[in-house]
Formats: sequence, structure tokens, C-alpha cells
Amino acid sequence: NQLYKGTDGKLLFERLGKVVVALKDVPQYIETKQWNKVQGVLTGPMGTLSVTMNELVKNVSDDGVRNKCKALSVDIRKDLYAIALAADKKQVKEALSSFEKAEQKLDKFVTLVS
Repeated sequence: NQLYKGTDGKLLFERLGKVVVALKDVPQYIETKQWNKVQGVLTGPMGTLSVTMNELVKNVSDDGVRNKCKALSVDIRKDLYAIALAADKKQVKEALSSFEKAEQKLDKFVTLVS
């Protein structure tokens, strides 16, 4: 398993790319109330997001940027948890709001670590 062979920047960015692509389907699932698919994305492709972000942050040499990335990483996880909670409660508006926040923060994270 590549996950345990140390930090390979290319592999980490590939994983991050897959997460970004998978996340794009979430609003459609929320709007059509396909809650199982929302949860599936959050537990499937998003399952490695935390580890991937942590490994990418370790490779950032600028302390200021690294701290911003760490903060974004924490906030993104909170937003994903909020999506999951809203999906459990079948709350479309709240789930979409949390998705938008997560997507914006993830885009910013990608820009900072690139």
C-alpha cells in the first residue's frame, strides 16, 4: 500500500485530485436527496482526505503558508462533518451551505499547497 511508503508528492496530489472530482457530485446528490450517495462520497473518496492534507502540509516550507493550510484542513474536515450531519437529518439547505464552504476552502488549500 502506497500510503505507508512515505510522502510522494505526485501520489498525494493525485489523491487530492480524486477527492476534488468526487466532491463535485455531492451537490447533485443533496439536491436530489440521495443521502446514501452523499454519505458514500464522504466515507469513500473523502476517507483519505485528512491524511492526504496532513502529508501535503508537511511538505510546505513557508511557516505562514503551512499554518494557513493546517487551519484550512481543520475547517474543511468540520465542513465535511457538517455535510454528513445535515445529510443524516435530510437538511438540503444546510448540507449545500456546508458543501459550498468546504469546496471554497479546499480550492484555497489546493492553491496554497501547489
